[in-house]
Parts: sequence; C-alpha cells; structure tokens
Amino acid sequence: MSNRLVGALRGAGRRLEDFFRGPDPLDEGLARLTEQLGMVPETDAAEEEQLAYREPATVARPAADLARAVVYAPDMDGQTDPGEVVWAPVLLDGDVGTPHERAVVVLGRHKHTLLGALISTDPRHADDNRWLYIGAGAWDSRARPSWVRLDRILEVPESGIRRSGAVMPRRRFDRITSRLRSDYHWR
Repeated sequence: MSNRLVGALRGAGRRLEDFFRGPDPLDEGLARLTEQLGMVPETDAAEEEQLAYREPATVARPAADLARAVVYAPDMDGQTDPGEVVWAPVLLDGDVGTPHERAVVVLGRHKHTLLGALISTDPRHADDNRWLYIGAGAWDSRARPSWVRLDRILEVPESGIRRSGAVMPRRRFDRITSRLRSDYHWR
C-alpha cells in the first residue's frame, strides 16, 4: 500500500475510535486543571469576552470579619498562594453589570476561594486611610504608584482568576499584613 493510503486509514481509524469511545476524560480533566491554574494561553479575544467565562469576585467583606493568620508564601507551583498578585473580575462599589479585571494581592484561602486585597492605581486613594500605599509593581504595566485596600477583603473563586506570575515583594506584603494585624485583628 502507498504511504498516502496508510495515512488515510490510520486517520479514519482514529476518528472512528474517538466517535465510539467519546471524549477522553483524562484530556478533559487536564484541560480543566490547566485552565484553573491560569495556564491558558492568552488569546486575541476582547477582555469582556474572556471575563464572561470567569466568576466575578462580588463578595467583599469587612477585613475584621475574615481575620486569620497570614504567611508570605508565593510559589508558582500551581496553587495560588499568599503573596501572589492575580487578576480577577471584580464588581466594585457602584458598578452595575460587567465586572472589570482588577489586580488583587492574595492574602489567604478557604478551600477554593482566595482571600485578597484590591490593588488600585487611582491617586485619589493617597489621602484615604483605608488604603495603603505600596508603590509600583508588576501588576501595572505602566509602573504607576499603587494602593491596596485594607478595610474590605475580596472572596475570589480560584476558578475565576488569571495568573501572570506577579508577586508582591516581601517587604510590601509585610507592610500590608502589619496593617491588617494592627487595624483589623489579623494574626
């Protein structure tokens, strides 16, 4: 037989096998795991289209209500850890409808829900004692000064985040947790 015919028969056999066998659960599981870890390659789709598939972090609770021990432990091992900066679809106070992707510093977790503090580059936060100045970092491509909100903690479904390998520097994370300990009874 010719190489062309052998190739066509092999291809037809694989398609028939997939038809009878159905989707491979291992491939589906690996695809879901890869997506949850934030390792899905970037696409050219609009931001709103990408956010449509992720759960918004709509739950913001008073920081004192979620007080817990905090340990700096960023490790790009697959699971999101305290000290990492992730991007999550967030509905801010007064927002209606579509969430906007915002940088969030991870402070802890509860099962598959991350606890994080919102990062903002809005200079109006400079005189607000609910916000702590943290300077510029990898979370902002234009290297603008940033602040982190301390009085409200976001509960973010881990399946709803996007990771890009950004980490809050240790000294800045320690400043954040120091204020959480002194002002909101974290440990």
